[in-house]
Amino acid sequence: VPGFPLEQIHQGDFFEHQGLYDVIVEQTLFCAIDPNLRAAYAEKVHALLENDGILVGVLFKSDFDGGPPFGGTKPEYINCFAPHFSSIKMDDCYNSIPPRQGTELFIRIKNTF
Repeated sequence: VPGFPLEQIHQGDFFEHQGLYDVIVEQTLFCAIDPNLRAAYAEKVHALLENDGILVGVLFKSDFDGGPPFGGTKPEYINCFAPHFSSIKMDDCYNSIPPRQGTELFIRIKNTF
């Protein structure tokens, strides 16, 4: 994106990142990491969000052979985030691009502990 402020771009290991945010937008990191790292991802997002901060984004609700991307199910995702978040909402994504319709969940996860 020409003209995007470089000071707003963070590049590096997500699990090493430091900071506090009101909102984190998830788009393809969760599906790209090994599923064994998902609990660590949820813990890290919790640490990066301010109290009442939110994680929003899209997760696949289907499985893939091999990976990445790695998919999963709504119950799996809820189990992953529940230890760190008290408000977890996941609904079918109503505005997916045509090739992905019916295969995505829109998530709204609030940091209220």
